[in-house]
Amino acid sequence: MTKELLGELELNRIYQRDCIEGMRLLPDDSVDLIVIDPPYNISKDERWDKWRTVDDYVSFMTEVFRECERVLKDNGSFYWFHNDFEQIVELHRALCENTSFIFKQFIVWNKRFEGAKLKGYLDGHIAVDGLRNYKQMAEYILFYTFQDETGLTRVKHSLDNFTTLRNYFRDFQQAIGLTKKAIIDSVGQCADHCFRWNSAQWDLPTPETYEALSELPRDNDFVLREYEDLRREYEDLRREYEDLRYTFNNQKTHHSVWNYEVAPKVGHVTPKPVKLIENIIRHSSNEDDVVLDCFMGSGTTAVAAVRTNRNFIGFEREPEYVRIANKRLDNEENPQ
Repeated sequence: MTKELLGELELNRIYQRDCIEGMRLLPDDSVDLIVIDPPYNISKDERWDKWRTVDDYVSFMTEVFRECERVLKDNGSFYWFHNDFEQIVELHRALCENTSFIFKQFIVWNKRFEGAKLKGYLDGHIAVDGLRNYKQMAEYILFYTFQDETGLTRVKHSLDNFTTLRNYFRDFQQAIGLTKKAIIDSVGQCADHCFRWNSAQWDLPTPETYEALSELPRDNDFVLREYEDLRREYEDLRREYEDLRYTFNNQKTHHSVWNYEVAPKVGHVTPKPVKLIENIIRHSSNEDDVVLDCFMGSGTTAVAAVRTNRNFIGFEREPEYVRIANKRLDNEENPQ
């Protein structure tokens, strides 16, 4: 992989570092997507998954969230995993109170579904005599961005956007010399929005409407632009403004419940499926973007980034997991 730098760190590498110490080496607004599978504080491994109190755990994760906020670009996205709902509530509250992240979706990773390889094994867990609660066959993924609106609506609602086109239709109306109501009476309701040049409701007319407007008597000094010229400018500006929106490449495959097989435990007790992480990456980043995972574990996010043509940077404290992750990456680059 190409050796590029992100600040002083090399892209497409997993560093053996504490997550917070590692992120402090990254520049502000430098990564496009963050996907983390942090400790759940449920004692899966006493070395890294146990805090003295929930408050201590939430305090640690709040510091992680703050660093994620700092390094993520304004149009970036942030995903984190968990499986303990009561702690999720505390973590979400900490996010809301201490960062500018905006909650987008609560996603359920369903492990027991028709066709799952382990369904028969998992079925045994719910057939236990004397069971007094529902067995947990899911984990949860929480999705955040810095923006609370999607689509072109947010762009159009700002009077600071499409300024030259708004001004053109203001001058066009002055050249026609009619009120907007009079223009609508002549051409039809379809001529409404293009003359809302001082409103959040402005929009470009259709070619047919523009042709009808062009036939109205007007001041000879007004230079009528070709519709294709207006359309190109509109599309260029739309794309420019959309770059400021958070990335969401709708794959038309997923809603808020995701069916993925349980991942094999390749030297790590809580790995995530590569396909699941690939799905997040495809939805919330573009090729050549930078994906950060500060709890890299056995390297699933790095593998998923390589397979989807993204750059990655990762931190992992445990040396044995770093070795496993690097071996997996070697196998991706040099398949046998």
